[in-house]
Amino acid sequence: METATEDFSGFRVLLVEDDEIMRLSVEDRLHLENIPIVSAPTLADALRHLRTGEIDLVVSDLRLPDGTGADLFHDVSHKYPGTPVIMMTAYGSVPEAIELVKAGLSDYLIKPFKMQSFVSRVRRNLSKIADERLSTEITGLDGTQFKPGSGVVGKSPVMRRIERLIHRIGKVDSTVLITGESGVGKEVVATLIHRNGPRSDGPLVRVNCAAIPANLVESELFGHEKGAFTGADRQRIGRFEQANGGTLFLDEIAEIPPETQVKLLRVIQERSLERLGSGTPIEVDVRIVAATQANLEKAIEENTFRSDLFWRLNVVRIHIPPLRERPDDILYLARLFTQQQARQVGKEIAGLSPEVEDYLLMQGYPGNVRELRNVIERALVLCDGTRIEMHDLLPFELELSDDKPQSLKDVVRDAEIQAIRSALARYDGAIMEAAQSLGISRKNLWEKMKRYGLSA
Repeated sequence: METATEDFSGFRVLLVEDDEIMRLSVEDRLHLENIPIVSAPTLADALRHLRTGEIDLVVSDLRLPDGTGADLFHDVSHKYPGTPVIMMTAYGSVPEAIELVKAGLSDYLIKPFKMQSFVSRVRRNLSKIADERLSTEITGLDGTQFKPGSGVVGKSPVMRRIERLIHRIGKVDSTVLITGESGVGKEVVATLIHRNGPRSDGPLVRVNCAAIPANLVESELFGHEKGAFTGADRQRIGRFEQANGGTLFLDEIAEIPPETQVKLLRVIQERSLERLGSGTPIEVDVRIVAATQANLEKAIEENTFRSDLFWRLNVVRIHIPPLRERPDDILYLARLFTQQQARQVGKEIAGLSPEVEDYLLMQGYPGNVRELRNVIERALVLCDGTRIEMHDLLPFELELSDDKPQSLKDVVRDAEIQAIRSALARYDGAIMEAAQSLGISRKNLWEKMKRYGLSA
């Protein structure tokens, strides 16, 4: 879930609970978690605290001496939009809480609950608020408003360090090598480097070296004159010349053929090139940012990549870890993509359901950030409610055990297993709460768990 090390000392939680023992227990626990809290025994007292404008999250009992938690929720929704509300309710009042969820309630807890489950729910909602506040400063990925800690590439410690490094190298013109698996965001980092560097007024020319046929790489990079080879019926300006005064981003640099690597090294060192079919040197002034998902050190050992070119590119190196190694970024980016894409398609989406967030955290993401973005985009297309739910994800996220088509029975089985695991994870193995969230009886859940070999 959210990271236990995340600092929420700058937030304030309002607890509305008339049971004094319960109220004091919750206060003590949140104080231990370094989460500021104020409490109110009545609806009137709660409204008075809200009027200060200092409340970030409301946790309320559904039954209050002078009203109901539903009254409080509707008041918060109208007067303090964007302030999340968690409702605490007895088992018999769960249907009422579910109706409030449909109206925009952030979450609900069934009494009695484990204190750790309560703390986890509070931390999750505060983390969501922090993510939303950070992401509101991001208007796009072009880097025009970039600053260290902006959260453009993520909020995990390693991505914050990368943001600080991007800021530092923005003052110089050094060559940069970006490494990392496919889909981690190498092109985003390259764009930020250009937009925040001394050449931001110049062009940013992108070249995917893996997409160019080997016999056309030189022509693509350096250009050619008319008649330079069969089919060259006119002059062509190469990517180096197109990027003159700006940045040339060479993605998948390891895919450049060895014979072209020699010429590339010479152009980088001498800042001069000759188009194919011409003996006239042309001066070029470009900054090189290269990227690869390959292990270049291993490629050097195998004689498929020149060591001298490697050292010329490897002046400043930025390695982006895969998404599975930085779980802090999973929900942050998922929430960010949901906001961005909902605005693009004109949908009013409050966010992701807790079950969806639990599910997203359990995935391996071989496609990294690109995969996560696509998952959110597809779910958003299917979503017809106020937030993305599990049924919006599951049609796309079921993994096939082999290449053979699955029967409908197998698809339903896999969907049930995933939904049950998610519910159990969310409620810390509490069978009754998990069953209620799934809309089935406790006995039915036990039977399904036994059938599928699942444990609490």
